[in-house]
Amino acid sequence: MSQLNLNRPDELQRDCVDDFFEDFRDAYEQCETTLIELEQNPQQSELLHGIFRVVHTIKGNLGFIGLFSLIPLLQSLEDVLDDIRKGRMAYDSALCDVIQLTLDRTQQWVDASIANEPKPLSTSSLQQICQRLSGLASTDERSREQRIRHILGLLDPEHPQGLAITADVLPDTVSQATPDSSGDETDQSASSAIAACRRLLQYYGIRMDADLEFFIQLIPALEQRHPRWLGRTARQLFLVLEMNRLAGNKESGNKASGNKVDTLQLAVAVMLHDLGMSFLPLNMLDAQGLADPAQLTVWLRHADMGASLVASSPRWQDAAAMIWQHHEHHDGSGFPDGLDGGDISEGAKLLLIADAFDNIANDGDRPEQRKVSLIKALQHINSGSGSRYDPDWVGIFSEVIKLHRQHFQR
Repeated sequence: MSQLNLNRPDELQRDCVDDFFEDFRDAYEQCETTLIELEQNPQQSELLHGIFRVVHTIKGNLGFIGLFSLIPLLQSLEDVLDDIRKGRMAYDSALCDVIQLTLDRTQQWVDASIANEPKPLSTSSLQQICQRLSGLASTDERSREQRIRHILGLLDPEHPQGLAITADVLPDTVSQATPDSSGDETDQSASSAIAACRRLLQYYGIRMDADLEFFIQLIPALEQRHPRWLGRTARQLFLVLEMNRLAGNKESGNKASGNKVDTLQLAVAVMLHDLGMSFLPLNMLDAQGLADPAQLTVWLRHADMGASLVASSPRWQDAAAMIWQHHEHHDGSGFPDGLDGGDISEGAKLLLIADAFDNIANDGDRPEQRKVSLIKALQHINSGSGSRYDPDWVGIFSEVIKLHRQHFQR
């Protein structure tokens, strides 16, 4: 999924960013005051709760304006604050500086994004800060102090307590995760696809494990199979998971109630739904099996192929069902089984909309082509409501597009 271009002058995006800044300034000033009070009264739990809420709010707002690259940093800081709240480590002046500097750099990052200027922190520095914040409470006091000083050094090289990071102290995971600037374009694209999906999984509360790690490593190879597939996994993940979140909230009447479909199974279905299609000949991918009856027969089997591979693991049966059914239509005109609305899994209905929308909306290389494609995609989904697409999910889709229009009007 492409990042929000904050430098674009269109009125909708400017209003969105202005609203963010107004909320951010209020939250920032509140946090600054609370930090001073907390340093004088470190035992007041309500002050800690207040800072936690502020950081959580800022993190959520970053997602709404498209700055997903900063969310892991705010999430790591939120985890540290939660550990302090629960008494796992003590609040002190060094941690106060970490919180303050993190919010400073967040504000500077958004400023730089709007002005199209260099960011205050490199991707490598962000990764290193998150790595050191992670599990801070579980380390011994000496190691914790060393980590905090490294974090301060990364946030502000001139901080009096900061320590510079040298190559010999970098954790292996950080060194391996940082793209080599001498690598070729394919390597950078692969790293970007993985990083974007990781951020989205974290944003929607999905914890990485061995299976997800394996699946996410498949994404670059799948996307490089066809030029039009580049970047689509993250785009579809965002659309599907956001639709699912909104539907869950509406269903319960609670603004933060959860999701309608199992988020983990849904995410795996999005990442792997065209696994079977990737094994088809390239000319068939372009024609989508419609060039002649023989090709159509083969092409129709791609959902079966992908679902069968995923279903080989007992853990992912629901994801496999979504993959199997993601070309079924609400009126029963789809394939492979001609199911109608009541018999199709909710995840498959979601996936059908996201897949169709992304295919049409990203048909074109130039901005003016993509603008026309976006309009066509919106018309296609809405005109198919009640026939090809489930009308309830089309309604949710339309709400998500309105809420996050800046992500699609790039």
